[in-house]
Amino acid sequence: MTAEPIDVVWALELYGTLLSPLMARNALKSNVTWSSYPFVPPTGASGFLVDLLEGTKWYERNDNAIRHLHDLPDYRGVYALGAFPDSGRLSRKHFRAHLGSLGFNYEAYVWQLKRNEGKKLAVVEELYAERLRFVMVSRQQDVLEKLHHKVRGRVAPIAKKGSVQLEFTQTPKLTCLARGSASGQEEPMALVMVNEVGSFSLDLQPYQAPCRSESSGSGIHWFKHDCMWGTTIRFRPGWPVYSDGSDRAIGMAVLQAVGFLS
Repeated sequence: MTAEPIDVVWALELYGTLLSPLMARNALKSNVTWSSYPFVPPTGASGFLVDLLEGTKWYERNDNAIRHLHDLPDYRGVYALGAFPDSGRLSRKHFRAHLGSLGFNYEAYVWQLKRNEGKKLAVVEELYAERLRFVMVSRQQDVLEKLHHKVRGRVAPIAKKGSVQLEFTQTPKLTCLARGSASGQEEPMALVMVNEVGSFSLDLQPYQAPCRSESSGSGIHWFKHDCMWGTTIRFRPGWPVYSDGSDRAIGMAVLQAVGFLS
């Protein structure tokens, strides 16, 4: 945490049409149970925007390469906070076969040394939604305007099997947020860390979501945080937030989690 946080943050919101079910796989999944977050975590949203900006076209390229929006030369200091559906629901759990030379196997162990041997049918839960709202933050307004102009109307893959097309809008949806304390009535614009939550509806649940990632000798290391998301969540009164002065805010803790305040 910085000794003296910045006083003003600019937020950009981009809306995109989800062209297929979302499978942002939960970090707590098992080998045979795959469930999706009901949102796209910050790391996934950041990588999606890099794909749009760099024009890469790939699906499931397991190269252990990190793609950070804030590492691109033209967008340093721009951090993605995730993407959130306006409305949506998780699918019923269903089975998906592992395809390969042997397919699935009821008799062998779940994992064996050879690829695709012994894998069982996976129990899958995906998110169905029409639109996703991407949220990015920066200290400068002009770089967010440039980002909006560059990515609007474009399509890129997202998460496990999905794809999103961003809406082509003439004017960017920008919000100026000032540092202050939560009244307890603000609606969060992004994820809320569990210790920031003042109230929420009983149908919501906490998640461990990757907010930041780093390369390591063994691949990628994700920094996961306990968080919640939902339109019924309200901040704990007095908690440090960046607010638009009325009814919307971003908690300071999520800005710290993604590395924007460090």
